[in-house]
Amino acid sequence: MSDFREEKRKLHALRKHIDALLASGAVITQRDPLILLDGSQVLRVEHGMLISYYKSLALIEPTTDGEWPESLREMAADLCCRQLDEAIEDELENNPENGASVKQGQAC
Repeated sequence: MSDFREEKRKLHALRKHIDALLASGAVITQRDPLILLDGSQVLRVEHGMLISYYKSLALIEPTTDGEWPESLREMAADLCCRQLDEAIEDELENNPENGASVKQGQAC
């Protein structure tokens, strides 16, 4: 019998990079699939690659995966309210004749 066991881990460079991200302050928000929150970036491991999502798009998928950190939930709510307010303001500027009906639907 051999004392050598087969190495199960693969993608050592990716693991080393993720360890460096964690050491610099990134937080694991989900484990399967692995999702990291690094400042304003959301990083996800897919098919052996670390993929960065644009800030607002990255918040869409975690909302469907069940429980997620309070800080991420607050960030998502703030972002949604801010974008909705901006859309309403743009509509008011571009179509002042519809101002009264649009203003009634002002966000947050």
